[in-house]
Amino acid sequence: MHAMPESTPVPEPPTRACAHINMHNQTQRAQRTHGVPSCPTPRTRPENQGNQQTKEHPNKARLRANICIALQNVNGVTAPSENMNYKEKWKTISDTMHAEKIAILVIQESHLNQSMTENLSKIFEKNLKILNSANPDSPRALAGVGFIINKQLIDPDKMEMYKLVLGRAAMLKIRQLKTCMAAILNIYTPNKWNQHPIFWARTLTERQSKSLPILDFTLGDFNMTKDTIDRMPPKLDDEIAIATLRDVRHEWDMRDTWRWANPMESMFTYRAQMHNEQIQARLDHIYISKKAKPFTFDWEIKESPIPTDHTMVSVRYAPREALYIGKGHWMLPLSLLHNKNLLERVAERGTKFMADTTRDQIEQMDQWIANIQTHWETYSKSIPKIVKEIAKECYHKVTS
Repeated sequence: MHAMPESTPVPEPPTRACAHINMHNQTQRAQRTHGVPSCPTPRTRPENQGNQQTKEHPNKARLRANICIALQNVNGVTAPSENMNYKEKWKTISDTMHAEKIAILVIQESHLNQSMTENLSKIFEKNLKILNSANPDSPRALAGVGFIINKQLIDPDKMEMYKLVLGRAAMLKIRQLKTCMAAILNIYTPNKWNQHPIFWARTLTERQSKSLPILDFTLGDFNMTKDTIDRMPPKLDDEIAIATLRDVRHEWDMRDTWRWANPMESMFTYRAQMHNEQIQARLDHIYISKKAKPFTFDWEIKESPIPTDHTMVSVRYAPREALYIGKGHWMLPLSLLHNKNLLERVAERGTKFMADTTRDQIEQMDQWIANIQTHWETYSKSIPKIVKEIAKECYHKVTS
Protein backbone atom coordinates (compact mmCIF):
# COMPACT_ATOMS: atom_id res chain seq x y z
CA MET A 1 0.00 0.00 0.00
CA HIS A 2 1.43 3.37 -0.98
CA ALA A 3 1.79 6.30 1.39
CA MET A 4 -0.93 8.85 0.86
CA PRO A 5 0.34 12.13 -0.63
CA GLU A 6 0.55 15.54 0.94
CA SER A 7 -1.55 18.26 -0.62
CA THR A 8 -0.30 19.11 -4.13
CA PRO A 9 0.19 22.80 -4.89
CA VAL A 10 -1.92 24.31 -7.68
CA PRO A 11 -0.16 26.68 -10.11
CA GLU A 12 -1.34 30.24 -10.44
CA PRO A 13 -3.58 30.75 -13.52
CA PRO A 14 -2.06 32.94 -16.27
CA THR A 15 -4.89 35.47 -16.12
CA ARG A 16 -8.05 35.93 -14.14
CA ALA A 17 -10.09 35.64 -17.30
CA CYS A 18 -9.01 32.04 -17.90
CA ALA A 19 -9.14 30.94 -14.25
CA HIS A 20 -12.55 29.34 -14.65
CA ILE A 21 -11.52 27.58 -17.89
CA ASN A 22 -8.37 26.17 -16.28
CA MET A 23 -10.34 24.94 -13.30
CA HIS A 24 -12.82 23.22 -15.61
CA ASN A 25 -9.98 21.58 -17.60
CA GLN A 26 -8.29 20.37 -14.41
CA THR A 27 -11.56 18.87 -13.23
CA GLN A 28 -11.99 17.01 -16.51
CA ARG A 29 -8.42 15.68 -16.37
CA ALA A 30 -8.96 14.48 -12.80
CA GLN A 31 -12.16 12.69 -13.85
CA ARG A 32 -10.40 11.01 -16.78
CA THR A 33 -7.68 9.72 -14.46
CA HIS A 34 -10.27 8.55 -11.91
CA GLY A 35 -9.01 10.98 -9.32
CA VAL A 36 -5.48 9.51 -9.08
CA PRO A 37 -3.70 11.59 -6.43
CA SER A 38 -0.31 13.15 -6.99
CA CYS A 39 2.38 12.03 -4.58
CA PRO A 40 5.52 14.03 -3.77
CA THR A 41 8.83 12.35 -3.07
CA PRO A 42 8.35 10.48 0.23
CA ARG A 43 10.65 10.76 3.19
CA THR A 44 12.54 7.65 4.24
CA ARG A 45 10.66 5.88 7.02
CA PRO A 46 11.55 2.92 9.22
CA GLU A 47 9.51 -0.25 8.91
CA ASN A 48 5.83 -0.07 9.88
CA GLN A 49 5.85 3.68 9.15
CA GLY A 50 3.50 5.58 6.90
CA ASN A 51 -0.01 6.90 6.51
CA GLN A 52 -3.02 4.67 6.81
CA GLN A 53 -6.38 5.25 5.20
CA THR A 54 -8.80 2.41 5.80
CA LYS A 55 -11.97 1.49 3.97
CA GLU A 56 -13.89 2.19 7.16
CA HIS A 57 -12.85 5.87 6.98
CA PRO A 58 -12.77 6.71 3.24
CA ASN A 59 -13.75 10.36 3.69
CA LYS A 60 -11.69 11.15 6.77
CA ALA A 61 -8.23 12.68 7.01
CA ARG A 62 -5.29 10.33 6.53
CA LEU A 63 -4.75 8.26 9.65
CA ARG A 64 -1.27 7.30 10.80
CA ALA A 65 0.22 3.88 11.32
CA ASN A 66 2.96 5.65 13.29
CA ILE A 67 2.03 8.36 15.76
CA CYS A 68 3.82 11.18 17.53
CA ILE A 69 3.33 11.22 21.30
CA ALA A 70 4.35 14.52 22.90
CA LEU A 71 4.67 15.75 26.47
CA GLN A 72 4.09 19.38 27.49
CA ASN A 73 3.59 21.15 30.81
CA VAL A 74 1.33 24.01 29.65
CA ASN A 75 1.80 26.08 32.85
CA GLY A 76 -1.83 26.98 33.39
CA VAL A 77 -4.94 27.52 31.36
CA THR A 78 -4.11 31.11 30.33
CA ALA A 79 -0.94 33.01 29.39
CA PRO A 80 -0.95 36.42 31.14
CA SER A 81 2.52 37.28 29.85
CA GLU A 82 1.19 36.93 26.28
CA ASN A 83 -2.21 38.53 27.07
CA MET A 84 -3.94 35.28 26.14
CA ASN A 85 -7.19 34.03 27.62
CA TYR A 86 -7.82 30.29 27.81
CA LYS A 87 -9.47 30.08 24.37
CA GLU A 88 -6.57 31.85 22.68
CA LYS A 89 -4.01 29.68 24.44
CA TRP A 90 -5.84 26.51 23.48
CA LYS A 91 -6.01 27.74 19.89
CA THR A 92 -2.19 27.85 20.03
CA ILE A 93 -2.15 24.32 21.44
CA SER A 94 -4.40 23.12 18.62
CA ASP A 95 -2.30 24.86 15.95
CA THR A 96 0.90 23.40 17.40
CA MET A 97 -0.50 19.86 17.34
CA HIS A 98 -1.44 20.20 13.69
CA ALA A 99 1.82 21.90 12.66
CA GLU A 100 3.98 19.32 14.45
CA LYS A 101 1.69 16.41 13.48
CA ILE A 102 1.21 15.35 17.10
CA ALA A 103 -1.33 12.55 17.49
CA ILE A 104 -1.45 12.48 21.31
CA LEU A 105 -0.40 15.45 23.46
CA VAL A 106 0.00 14.67 27.17
CA ILE A 107 -0.31 17.83 29.29
CA GLN A 108 0.27 18.84 32.92
CA GLU A 109 -0.85 21.92 34.87
CA SER A 110 -3.95 22.19 32.70
CA HIS A 111 -5.88 24.14 35.41
CA LEU A 112 -9.23 23.30 33.78
CA ASN A 113 -12.50 22.98 35.62
CA GLN A 114 -15.44 20.95 34.32
CA SER A 115 -17.22 23.83 32.53
CA MET A 116 -14.04 25.00 30.78
CA THR A 117 -13.24 21.46 29.65
CA GLU A 118 -16.74 21.07 28.19
CA ASN A 119 -16.50 24.47 26.48
CA LEU A 120 -13.14 23.67 24.89
CA SER A 121 -14.42 20.26 23.80
CA LYS A 122 -17.24 21.97 21.89
CA ILE A 123 -14.93 24.56 20.32
CA PHE A 124 -12.39 22.01 19.07
CA GLU A 125 -14.67 18.97 18.70
CA LYS A 126 -14.00 18.71 14.95
CA ASN A 127 -10.26 18.12 15.34
CA LEU A 128 -9.50 17.37 18.99
CA LYS A 129 -10.68 15.05 21.74
CA ILE A 130 -9.92 16.56 25.18
CA LEU A 131 -9.73 14.40 28.31
CA ASN A 132 -8.88 16.07 31.63
CA SER A 133 -8.45 15.12 35.28
CA ALA A 134 -8.77 18.21 37.48
CA ASN A 135 -7.62 18.89 41.01
CA PRO A 136 -10.73 18.37 43.21
CA ASP A 137 -9.97 21.24 45.62
CA SER A 138 -8.80 24.03 43.31
CA PRO A 139 -9.05 23.06 39.64
CA ARG A 140 -8.32 26.57 38.34
CA ALA A 141 -5.12 27.03 40.35
CA LEU A 142 -3.50 23.65 41.03
CA ALA A 143 -2.26 20.69 39.00
CA GLY A 144 -4.49 19.07 36.39
CA VAL A 145 -3.42 16.43 33.87
CA GLY A 146 -4.95 15.58 30.53
CA PHE A 147 -4.74 13.97 27.10
CA ILE A 148 -5.46 15.71 23.79
CA ILE A 149 -6.18 13.42 20.83
CA ASN A 150 -5.68 14.78 17.31
CA LYS A 151 -8.58 13.24 15.40
CA GLN A 152 -7.02 14.25 12.08
CA LEU A 153 -4.18 11.78 12.64
CA ILE A 154 -5.61 9.06 14.86
CA ASP A 155 -9.13 7.67 15.12
CA PRO A 156 -9.14 5.26 18.07
CA ASP A 157 -11.44 2.26 17.94
CA LYS A 158 -11.61 2.40 21.74
CA MET A 159 -10.38 4.99 24.19
CA GLU A 160 -10.81 5.34 27.95
CA MET A 161 -9.15 7.47 30.61
CA TYR A 162 -8.74 6.24 34.20
CA LYS A 163 -8.22 8.81 36.97
CA LEU A 164 -5.76 7.36 39.47
CA VAL A 165 -4.88 10.45 41.54
CA LEU A 166 -7.18 13.36 40.71
CA GLY A 167 -5.28 16.14 39.00
CA ARG A 168 -1.95 14.32 39.18
CA ALA A 169 -2.10 10.84 37.67
CA ALA A 170 -4.29 9.53 34.86
CA MET A 171 -3.99 6.62 32.46
CA LEU A 172 -5.18 6.46 28.87
CA LYS A 173 -5.96 3.08 27.33
CA ILE A 174 -6.28 3.45 23.59
CA ARG A 175 -6.74 1.08 20.66
CA GLN A 176 -6.21 2.08 17.04
CA LEU A 177 -6.09 0.30 13.69
CA LYS A 178 -8.18 -2.53 15.23
CA THR A 179 -5.28 -4.32 16.93
CA CYS A 180 -2.79 -1.68 18.17
CA MET A 181 -3.16 -1.18 21.92
CA ALA A 182 -1.29 1.36 24.04
CA ALA A 183 -1.42 2.20 27.75
CA ILE A 184 -0.13 5.71 28.57
CA LEU A 185 0.28 7.04 32.12
CA ASN A 186 0.32 10.82 32.63
CA ILE A 187 2.13 12.00 35.79
CA TYR A 188 2.43 15.34 37.57
CA THR A 189 4.22 14.71 40.86
CA PRO A 190 4.02 17.11 43.84
CA ASN A 191 6.58 19.90 44.13
CA LYS A 192 7.57 18.77 47.62
CA TRP A 193 9.87 15.77 47.52
CA ASN A 194 8.67 14.36 50.85
CA GLN A 195 5.23 13.83 49.25
CA HIS A 196 6.58 11.65 46.43
CA PRO A 197 6.47 8.31 48.30
CA ILE A 198 2.81 8.89 49.26
CA PHE A 199 1.91 9.95 45.71
CA TRP A 200 3.52 6.91 44.09
CA ALA A 201 1.99 4.56 46.66
CA ARG A 202 -1.49 5.90 45.80
CA THR A 203 -0.79 5.60 42.08
CA LEU A 204 0.36 1.99 42.39
CA THR A 205 -2.60 1.06 44.59
CA GLU A 206 -5.17 2.65 42.27
CA ARG A 207 -3.69 0.99 39.19
CA GLN A 208 -3.78 -2.42 40.86
CA SER A 209 -7.31 -1.95 42.19
CA LYS A 210 -8.58 -1.07 38.71
CA SER A 211 -6.72 -4.05 37.16
CA LEU A 212 -5.21 -1.84 34.46
CA PRO A 213 -2.90 -3.31 31.79
CA ILE A 214 0.89 -3.14 31.72
CA LEU A 215 2.07 0.34 30.81
CA ASP A 216 3.75 1.15 27.51
CA PHE A 217 4.56 4.79 28.33
CA THR A 218 4.90 6.70 31.61
CA LEU A 219 5.45 10.37 30.97
CA GLY A 220 4.97 13.70 32.67
CA ASP A 221 6.50 16.38 34.85
CA PHE A 222 8.26 14.48 37.65
CA ASN A 223 9.41 17.64 39.50
CA MET A 224 12.78 16.04 40.21
CA THR A 225 15.92 14.81 38.50
CA LYS A 226 17.65 11.54 39.22
CA ASP A 227 21.12 12.52 37.96
CA THR A 228 23.31 15.57 38.50
CA ILE A 229 23.74 15.95 34.73
CA ASP A 230 20.03 16.82 34.52
CA ARG A 231 20.45 20.03 36.55
CA MET A 232 22.33 23.27 36.04
CA PRO A 233 23.99 24.12 38.35
CA PRO A 234 24.57 20.39 38.91
CA LYS A 235 23.22 18.92 42.12
CA LEU A 236 21.57 15.75 43.38
CA ASP A 237 17.88 15.86 44.35
CA ASP A 238 16.32 14.22 47.40
CA GLU A 239 17.55 10.63 47.73
CA ILE A 240 14.23 9.29 49.00
CA ALA A 241 12.35 10.75 46.02
CA ILE A 242 14.96 9.32 43.64
CA ALA A 243 14.79 5.89 45.27
CA THR A 244 10.97 5.89 45.16
CA LEU A 245 10.90 6.63 41.43
CA ARG A 246 13.59 4.00 40.80
CA ASP A 247 11.55 1.35 42.62
CA VAL A 248 8.44 2.23 40.60
CA ARG A 249 10.34 2.05 37.31
CA HIS A 250 11.79 -1.33 38.23
CA GLU A 251 8.38 -2.67 39.19
CA TRP A 252 6.92 -1.52 35.87
CA ASP A 253 10.10 -2.48 33.97
CA MET A 254 10.44 0.91 32.29
CA ARG A 255 13.48 2.85 31.12
CA ASP A 256 14.43 6.48 30.46
CA THR A 257 15.20 5.65 26.85
CA TRP A 258 16.40 9.11 25.85
CA ARG A 259 18.98 9.24 28.67
CA TRP A 260 20.03 5.65 27.95
CA ALA A 261 20.73 6.63 24.33
CA ASN A 262 22.39 9.95 25.29
CA PRO A 263 24.30 9.21 28.50
CA MET A 264 26.55 12.29 28.40
CA GLU A 265 24.25 14.89 26.82
CA SER A 266 22.82 17.80 28.84
CA MET A 267 19.31 18.76 27.75
CA PHE A 268 16.87 20.71 29.91
CA THR A 269 13.08 21.03 29.77
CA TYR A 270 12.54 23.68 32.46
CA ARG A 271 14.14 27.08 33.04
CA ALA A 272 13.54 29.60 35.81
CA GLN A 273 15.11 32.52 37.62
CA MET A 274 15.58 31.86 41.32
CA HIS A 275 17.50 33.99 43.84
CA ASN A 276 19.19 35.95 41.02
CA GLU A 277 20.36 32.68 39.52
CA GLN A 278 19.30 30.96 36.31
CA ILE A 279 18.39 27.34 36.98
CA GLN A 280 17.69 24.61 34.43
CA ALA A 281 16.49 21.05 34.86
CA ARG A 282 15.22 18.06 32.87
CA LEU A 283 12.00 17.56 34.82
CA ASP A 284 9.91 16.18 31.94
CA HIS A 285 10.63 12.53 31.13
CA ILE A 286 9.21 9.79 28.93
CA TYR A 287 9.74 6.28 30.29
CA ILE A 288 9.11 3.39 27.90
CA SER A 289 8.56 -0.30 28.53
CA LYS A 290 10.93 -2.86 27.06
CA LYS A 291 8.08 -4.13 24.91
CA ALA A 292 7.48 -0.75 23.26
CA LYS A 293 11.10 0.48 23.11
CA PRO A 294 12.07 -1.18 19.76
CA PHE A 295 9.17 0.61 18.06
CA THR A 296 10.05 4.18 19.14
CA PHE A 297 12.24 6.64 17.25
CA ASP A 298 12.71 10.36 16.39
CA TRP A 299 13.18 11.68 19.92
CA GLU A 300 12.98 15.47 20.21
CA ILE A 301 13.30 18.02 23.02
CA LYS A 302 12.52 21.49 21.71
CA GLU A 303 10.75 24.77 22.33
CA SER A 304 7.11 24.94 21.26
CA PRO A 305 4.90 27.92 20.33
CA ILE A 306 2.75 27.19 23.40
CA PRO A 307 3.46 29.92 26.01
CA THR A 308 4.93 28.01 28.97
CA ASP A 309 8.15 27.68 30.99
CA HIS A 310 8.69 24.07 29.86
CA THR A 311 9.91 22.70 26.55
CA MET A 312 8.18 19.92 24.63
CA VAL A 313 9.40 16.32 24.61
CA SER A 314 8.20 14.02 21.83
CA VAL A 315 8.76 10.57 20.38
CA ARG A 316 7.32 8.62 17.47
CA TYR A 317 5.77 5.25 18.07
CA ALA A 318 5.05 2.58 15.47
CA PRO A 319 3.06 -0.26 17.06
CA ARG A 320 4.32 -3.72 16.22
CA GLU A 321 0.84 -4.79 15.12
CA ALA A 322 0.55 -1.95 12.58
CA LEU A 323 0.43 -2.87 8.91
CA TYR A 324 3.66 -2.57 6.96
CA ILE A 325 3.40 0.42 4.65
CA GLY A 326 6.09 1.15 2.09
CA LYS A 327 7.55 4.54 1.33
CA GLY A 328 5.27 5.05 -1.66
CA HIS A 329 5.83 5.95 -5.32
CA TRP A 330 6.67 9.42 -6.53
CA MET A 331 4.32 10.90 -9.11
CA LEU A 332 4.41 14.11 -11.11
CA PRO A 333 1.62 16.45 -9.95
CA LEU A 334 -0.93 16.41 -12.76
CA SER A 335 -1.54 20.16 -12.41
CA LEU A 336 2.03 20.82 -13.65
CA LEU A 337 1.76 18.82 -16.88
CA HIS A 338 1.12 22.00 -18.90
CA ASN A 339 3.41 24.29 -16.95
CA LYS A 340 5.54 26.11 -19.53
CA ASN A 341 8.45 26.73 -17.19
CA LEU A 342 8.58 23.04 -16.21
CA LEU A 343 8.55 21.84 -19.83
CA GLU A 344 11.33 24.24 -20.77
CA ARG A 345 13.56 23.17 -17.88
CA VAL A 346 12.97 19.46 -18.55
CA ALA A 347 13.77 19.95 -22.23
CA GLU A 348 16.91 21.89 -21.33
CA ARG A 349 18.00 19.10 -19.00
CA GLY A 350 17.26 16.51 -21.72
CA THR A 351 19.40 18.45 -24.19
CA LYS A 352 22.29 18.37 -21.71
CA PHE A 353 21.81 14.61 -21.30
CA MET A 354 22.06 14.07 -25.07
CA ALA A 355 25.10 16.34 -25.30
CA ASP A 356 26.89 14.43 -22.53
CA THR A 357 26.28 11.05 -24.14
CA THR A 358 27.38 12.34 -27.57
CA ARG A 359 30.57 13.83 -26.10
CA ASP A 360 31.44 10.50 -24.45
CA GLN A 361 31.07 8.71 -27.77
CA ILE A 362 33.27 11.23 -29.60
CA GLU A 363 35.96 11.30 -26.92
CA GLN A 364 35.67 7.51 -26.40
CA MET A 365 35.47 7.86 -22.64
CA ASP A 366 36.15 4.86 -20.43
CA GLN A 367 32.77 3.25 -19.70
CA TRP A 368 33.79 2.67 -16.10
CA ILE A 369 34.03 6.45 -15.67
CA ALA A 370 31.11 7.70 -17.76
CA ASN A 371 28.45 5.91 -19.79
CA ILE A 372 24.89 6.37 -20.93
CA GLN A 373 23.48 4.59 -17.86
CA THR A 374 25.18 6.96 -15.41
CA HIS A 375 24.06 9.98 -17.42
CA TRP A 376 20.51 8.62 -17.51
CA GLU A 377 20.49 8.11 -13.75
CA THR A 378 21.62 11.71 -13.21
CA TYR A 379 18.98 12.96 -15.66
CA SER A 380 16.12 10.92 -14.18
CA LYS A 381 16.99 12.02 -10.62
CA SER A 382 17.11 15.68 -11.64
CA ILE A 383 13.52 15.72 -12.95
CA PRO A 384 11.81 15.29 -9.52
CA LYS A 385 14.02 18.05 -8.11
CA ILE A 386 12.96 20.43 -10.88
CA VAL A 387 9.29 19.50 -10.38
CA LYS A 388 9.49 20.14 -6.63
CA GLU A 389 11.10 23.55 -7.13
CA ILE A 390 8.42 24.67 -9.57
CA ALA A 391 5.59 23.19 -7.46
CA LYS A 392 6.92 25.11 -4.47
CA GLU A 393 6.99 28.34 -6.47
CA CYS A 394 3.42 27.84 -7.70
CA TYR A 395 2.19 26.99 -4.20
CA HIS A 396 3.84 30.11 -2.78
CA LYS A 397 2.09 32.29 -5.39
CA VAL A 398 -1.30 30.78 -4.61
CA THR A 399 -1.01 31.07 -0.81
CA SER A 400 0.39 34.61 -0.87
